[in-house]
Amino acid sequence: MNENRESFKNIIKFFDDVASIVDDLFETDYESQIATSYFDPPTDLFETDTRLFMIVEIPGVNKDDLHIAIGPTMVLIQGVKRPHDQMRQGASFYKLEISYGVFRKRIYLPLRVKLNTVQVSLHNGLLTVEFTKDKKAMRLIEIA
Repeated sequence: MNENRESFKNIIKFFDDVASIVDDLFETDYESQIATSYFDPPTDLFETDTRLFMIVEIPGVNKDDLHIAIGPTMVLIQGVKRPHDQMRQGASFYKLEISYGVFRKRIYLPLRVKLNTVQVSLHNGLLTVEFTKDKKAMRLIEIA
């Protein structure tokens, strides 16, 4: 039982280490560009027989302000949603409901994917990432 617990701790540490490395690779200075606002874009993750799909809702985000890092079991998406040019300092607001600012989202994939077949598109505020499942990494385990 202790072996299983120790093994599980090592797996968690591995994922934390990988996440830290990815964060360091894509470290940007967004925080100084936008006030301390932050938003968490909604995400859908679903699969078909051979494909895994991830859709992230990020309306108003330019592709130049978007960075994506993809691994076989994790995706890191980060960027910034900038306020409109008309929203200059000194403007008086009657209503302010749209979220702006920095976002960073880490999505752990439920299965391994092939990195050489990833398709990414940004259309009408939806970031779509389409993966091919890595069948070699999947295995059925029979319960005795």
